[in-house]
Amino acid sequence: MENISISLSESDQDRVSEVRVDGVIDTTTAGELEEVMDSLLKRDRYRVVLDLAGVDYISSAGWGIFISHIKEVRANDGDIKLANMITNVYEIYELLEFDKVLKVYSSVDAAREDFPATSGHQSKKKASRSRN
Repeated sequence: MENISISLSESDQDRVSEVRVDGVIDTTTAGELEEVMDSLLKRDRYRVVLDLAGVDYISSAGWGIFISHIKEVRANDGDIKLANMITNVYEIYELLEFDKVLKVYSSVDAAREDFPATSGHQSKKKASRSRN
């Protein structure tokens, strides 16, 4: 059984939430990441950077988490940005053509800097999400 470690840091200044993930994101661990993402959105945290430097593998269940949240995030002027992918994970990302939906950055700082400046307030449009 694989393990996953998730740590979260949030900035009120730029409203960016940084989620550091280590381990494997698969069907046995994806639920933990889903809980973190759901918690962020419930608290109107729509600017998310996922630091994937410590992630060795992402299954379809893991990729599905990112895709399932992107509509609500973007409807609220936010985004999900991926940072620090290892080569094997990046190759799958490209193969699945997620580069058309999610942007990847070489560092967390580069991902954070790509968010537009904010006044600290975000609109609350709450797009609906369907769950399978």
